[in-house]
Amino acid sequence: MNKRSTLISAVLVVLLLVIILFQVLSMIQSDRLYERLNQIAGIAPKVESKEKKDNITENTALNNGDWLVSNLTGEPRTLNVISVDSDRSTNAIVMRNIIEPLFYYDLDFDGVKLKPVLAENMQTSADGLEMTIRLKENIWFSDGVPVTSDDIIFTYETIMDPGIDAEDLRGYYANIKDVVKIDSRTVRFIMTEVYWKTIESIGVFEVLPEHIYKYKSPSEFNKRISNPVGSGPYVFEKWDVGQQLVLRKNDNYWGKKPPIDKLVFKFISNSTAAFQAFRSHDLDTFEPSAEQFFEVSDEESFKKEFNILSYWESSGGYSFIGWNQAKDYFKDRRVRIALTMSMDRESVAKHIYKGYTKVVSGPFYIYGKQNDPSIEPWPYDPEKARKLLDESGWVDTNNNGVRDKNGVELKFKLSYGSGNTTAEQILKVFKDNAAKVGVEILPDPVEWSIFIDNLNNKNFEAVMLSWGGTIESDPYQIFHSSQIAGKGNNFIRFSNEEADILIEKARRTLDPNARYELYHSFHKILHEEQPYTFLFARPTFVFLDKRFENVKLHTLGLESFEWYVPKEKQRYK
Repeated sequence: MNKRSTLISAVLVVLLLVIILFQVLSMIQSDRLYERLNQIAGIAPKVESKEKKDNITENTALNNGDWLVSNLTGEPRTLNVISVDSDRSTNAIVMRNIIEPLFYYDLDFDGVKLKPVLAENMQTSADGLEMTIRLKENIWFSDGVPVTSDDIIFTYETIMDPGIDAEDLRGYYANIKDVVKIDSRTVRFIMTEVYWKTIESIGVFEVLPEHIYKYKSPSEFNKRISNPVGSGPYVFEKWDVGQQLVLRKNDNYWGKKPPIDKLVFKFISNSTAAFQAFRSHDLDTFEPSAEQFFEVSDEESFKKEFNILSYWESSGGYSFIGWNQAKDYFKDRRVRIALTMSMDRESVAKHIYKGYTKVVSGPFYIYGKQNDPSIEPWPYDPEKARKLLDESGWVDTNNNGVRDKNGVELKFKLSYGSGNTTAEQILKVFKDNAAKVGVEILPDPVEWSIFIDNLNNKNFEAVMLSWGGTIESDPYQIFHSSQIAGKGNNFIRFSNEEADILIEKARRTLDPNARYELYHSFHKILHEEQPYTFLFARPTFVFLDKRFENVKLHTLGLESFEWYVPKEKQRYK
């Protein structure tokens, strides 16, 4: 071998060693990141051998069985995911468990990145006006009938049928002109105009089996509230009204089956009762209030039995008080701002939420780019609140402590879901604060199903509620004036022409930075108009029984499909 060959060989060896070194450093950095996320979540980092990591899938398969018992604070009104009556409880039970989407979010990606579920791939035309979806081969519903393009078209046409109670969903597909069948596995969505959220709204699109849900009249479909059927890893077993709802593993599932045999959702509206049920092991997982989280987070005996998780995620959403602008009290923006400024939100954050929450000024995820951090929440300022109320003509003419105007007292009901102890505490503070500026608030706890009915029918004066969030949200269905009609989600009847224009323009803006500027302008309008008194955003709190293993914190939260229970720790057979 000559010197040149020897030199080349030496260089190659060095390069190979450098590559190996970078790979090792990358693995170390990845492990450190995973450990840091676990520390943020309150999960003690686990030291696992390479053998254990390699065998995690095998261990999961060997330890199939057991149930996951969780709690829902509100019993769902329907298990029909298209219905306007569906809510967070409906989604928790049905979405992905029973009825699967074409794609779903990559939980390890900080942004909108979709991974295939029923779909094999998605192709978008250069002008963004055509989107072609191709389904995977060998996928079927729980009854064995194949999933085809006909099912996608049926689901879309059902959503768009004006007789179907799906007003809130239709807005996401308003730019779609047609859905064309290419073949049994391929469909093409054709748009009239671009919409930045189209990839997401079409991608995370839950597919109903046409042969099960086909209807002769819209009312027939609207009345279908139970016995959901889909292609997912679980099937509906039973619904004990007022008590619980049970799903069992789909033995005919086309994909990889999850380890857990049954998902049990108990309906316990009272958070104190739910926490007691969790501590006595009647529940396996529980989302505590900030007070409950604070109470036990340093309790050694509790930490031995349960994982204590705390993490920020975009889906956490925000809480608010909505002012029904059909009511004379709330038509004047000065009254709405005064009510916001009369509430000591920082004190609530400190004492009720134990400092685990943040006061917000708008509807966007506080750590997301849609949110304008320069817009500060209205401060607690009772004196300014009194001046605004005086300016708007609400004064105490008879010295009884309550302001009045044209013979009507500024006294109203503030509705909330009954059994919500945190809401009760907040309302107590707000009631006392409001009384100091001459406003009387009447707390109005309402059973959840009636509460949803009242929202849909806009039959309330003021309401305390929360919205879940997304990575990047479209405020159209909540704040656009077109969503006031029917059962649209603009139930507080907010109507502002400038806001409508910004919402519509943002929907057509594909450049994210330009879109964020539009949303910042929209955020400012909401701040100045106060259709909501925006309350709080807080981390997600989760308690979980430690018998569950392979519990990982992803960028976008937890994934229960990964969890399993070793045979010796299984509780239910």
